[in-house]
Amino acid sequence: MGLRLYQLDYLELFGDEVDAGYQSYSILLHGRDYRGNLLPPYMESFSEWRAPGMMYAMVPFIKLFGLNEWGVRTGPVFFGMLSIIGFYWLLIRLKAKKSVALLSVLFLAISPWHIQYSRSAFELTLLAAVLILGITFLHIGIAEKKNTQIILAALLLSVAIYTYNTANIYVPLFCVVILLIYKASFKQTAILVVSGILICLPLILQIFFGHAAERFSKVSITNNKEIIAQINDYRNADNSSFVSKIFFNKYNVSFRRVLFNYSNAFSGDFLFRTGDVTFRHSLHQVGYFYWIMLPLIIIGLMSANKVMVLWLLIAPIPSSLTFDGYNHGSRLFLLVFPLCYLAAKGIGEIGKNWRILVGLVLVFEFVFFQYYYWGFYRTESWRWWHTGYKAAMSYVYENKDTYEHVLIDNTYEPALIRYLFWNRVDPAVIMDLEDKGNYCVDKVCFMDFSNNLDINHLDDKTLYLLSQEKNIGGLRDLEKEPPENAEVLKTVRNFYGNSVFYLVKGK
Repeated sequence: MGLRLYQLDYLELFGDEVDAGYQSYSILLHGRDYRGNLLPPYMESFSEWRAPGMMYAMVPFIKLFGLNEWGVRTGPVFFGMLSIIGFYWLLIRLKAKKSVALLSVLFLAISPWHIQYSRSAFELTLLAAVLILGITFLHIGIAEKKNTQIILAALLLSVAIYTYNTANIYVPLFCVVILLIYKASFKQTAILVVSGILICLPLILQIFFGHAAERFSKVSITNNKEIIAQINDYRNADNSSFVSKIFFNKYNVSFRRVLFNYSNAFSGDFLFRTGDVTFRHSLHQVGYFYWIMLPLIIIGLMSANKVMVLWLLIAPIPSSLTFDGYNHGSRLFLLVFPLCYLAAKGIGEIGKNWRILVGLVLVFEFVFFQYYYWGFYRTESWRWWHTGYKAAMSYVYENKDTYEHVLIDNTYEPALIRYLFWNRVDPAVIMDLEDKGNYCVDKVCFMDFSNNLDINHLDDKTLYLLSQEKNIGGLRDLEKEPPENAEVLKTVRNFYGNSVFYLVKGK
């Protein structure tokens, strides 16, 4: 647990964490999301609609720790630990040796993939925890003919579906596997299906008729603009011939893309070298697994439990249906569990001397992971974690009453949600806010300055929050080269000492 709890505020909260935390804060105070929807089955944010599971689950942690890094991230840590404990219980239920189960959870506990997602407010640790517990109770219910356990399983598995969109596909597929392998009766199957449908009905309506469908359409391969453009380019190059239509159509090209996505989920580059291309999702200098685990996983496959093998094979399917799903650490997160099991299984198949060597190499790789994480990762990934907003927004809140107006750049990243979160503004203030290009909360306005900002002619009664990247550009440092008619009140810098934000006013 220490690997996950230690310095939870080490990295600044990025946009999705801020949004999720503020949604939880709104539910805590008003029972509504911050757009005013009462206990919604799908939550409306400023830029998109989101599955609500983690936001509801974070409410007690926000209540306990407040609207800050600890309030937002302690929940994922808790569910990350719960997923580890639950995985041990599941493996014991599946007749795994105790030594294999213990090694599996050890690998999970030190896995860069699991640690990375447990230390930030991603939904995946909650998804994994309720999925694993749901499958465990389903197994118990079928094996011991306990209908109450099956109903509890349906509840937990339904929570998984409310948590992250890939669960919409993964959970039903995995349930089918368990029902078939353990030969569930018609009655047991009916109890699971009916209970699940009743619990998920509000979300099902969203998936087929509401905003959940809109979200999937944005990432679906068949609706991807690049694929459609590629098809059109090849057809046009061959004058839309009959042959071109056979080989270049939405179904053929999409199917090949699905196969590419699926196979790449098991690539060494993704799993062991760099992980996700998004610097928030992985460290890039460290893969999701340690290299020494690769031969262990291969060895473990030869004698693995069939449920774990099927888990491994099913896990990439939902991600494969999305355009960028071939290396998306979030959508492929459920792979971490069967792969850790296979590595543990592999250790049991090798000799004592080899185990000593594996242990030494594993310690070396783990130490390097920790060395890089605490020594370099925060510095190199600062942009991905939106570093600087906490300091900038806190300054605005503390000093806004000194000025008639406050104007904040809204183009670097959406700034309103950061202002609301870091200053604990009551969500009631913005529940009826119209969706416009510029927003104002009291005297604080969030602007797209574009080409309308002249830093040489700023109002002395207005506080401006400007970004280096969007509003200044180049290498000019306003603190060192201030405009003639403006005063730089505060400069927010990254870990390299480069300016990120300026708080300025006119003279």
